[in-house]
Amino acid sequence: MCRSCGAVATVNGRGRLAPTRKRAGMKAAVIHEFGGPEVLCFQDVPQPEPAAGEVILKVAACGINRYDLYMRMGAVFTDIEFPHVLGADVCGFIVAVGPDVDGWREGERVIAAPGYPIDPADWDIRPENRAPSFEVTGTHTWGGNAEYLRIPARFLLKDETGLGVEEVAAMPLVLMTAVHAVETLGEVRRGSRVLVQAGASGSGNACVQVAAALGACVASTVGSPEKVETARDAGAELVINYREQSFADEILNWTDGVGVDVVIDNLGASVFEDNLRALRLGGILVNFGLVGGIKTTLNFKDLFFRQHQLRGSFMGSLEELRRGLALLRERRVRAVVDRCYPLAEAGEAHRYIESRAVRGKVVLVP
Repeated sequence: MCRSCGAVATVNGRGRLAPTRKRAGMKAAVIHEFGGPEVLCFQDVPQPEPAAGEVILKVAACGINRYDLYMRMGAVFTDIEFPHVLGADVCGFIVAVGPDVDGWREGERVIAAPGYPIDPADWDIRPENRAPSFEVTGTHTWGGNAEYLRIPARFLLKDETGLGVEEVAAMPLVLMTAVHAVETLGEVRRGSRVLVQAGASGSGNACVQVAAALGACVASTVGSPEKVETARDAGAELVINYREQSFADEILNWTDGVGVDVVIDNLGASVFEDNLRALRLGGILVNFGLVGGIKTTLNFKDLFFRQHQLRGSFMGSLEELRRGLALLRERRVRAVVDRCYPLAEAGEAHRYIESRAVRGKVVLVP
């Protein structure tokens, strides 16, 4: 049930509500507690104002990531102050520029970084995702599930993709993640043989596309016949329905018993053992997801003798996002938008993602 946030408030520097004078409001999809999709409440909240070094964006579209669902459920952090606004993937227009901001002007169409260090003391750390305070946008600061977003100007990129706002908003987090996981950590190059889990999901699809753009031979898994073409269209040469076949067996057949050079995994514990079975001697396993569980067992004997490299991946840097957006601009990767929902229907959008029927990304439009 939606609950009123009570007294008039304003959004402070950390994206929080604090009592102040009454001013212009905006619509937002707000949570007042952790729970299911029903806790998302479409309501009026105070419109943010820019502090020094900040800009205000008029949100044109905001993509939903599975991370948003975890946040809504309280599965990631429990120290979130309510009310709270989620949303990391924002494409929009600058409508206000705060003091000490150079190089940006009102009216420019931009892309907000889907993650950045929220402590200014960490702003010069490179890569940004190694900074202690780095987090997904919309975690402890307010995100883009609203009509307006406040963000430090240094974490904006000019939108030069030439695509519609819905397509652009579908891509920042998954592109940043894909470039970091596939190219930087996975060391995927032309001729690499790669297995990407869940190739019809938003993140998996982006990883298939990035790997294919780098010249790799890509295999991927899906959970239903309807999703096969989605993964194949992204560039997967081999698509395996894991509900009907053992993906590890199919990978070993595909590679003449050798295994792939790299496994890109966004699932976690449920596929860990078979991921290693599908990996060649000395191969690299990159994980950035936990939808399949957070705990498993590891056979150190196999790790030792097969010389597998296990690498954890979280988001990426602005430079990696730039590289991903360049691929998007050159049409070497493409945005896969399954559905768009009005911001007022954010709860329904979350329900659709939870149904596992989604193919690609779901986007909210204020």
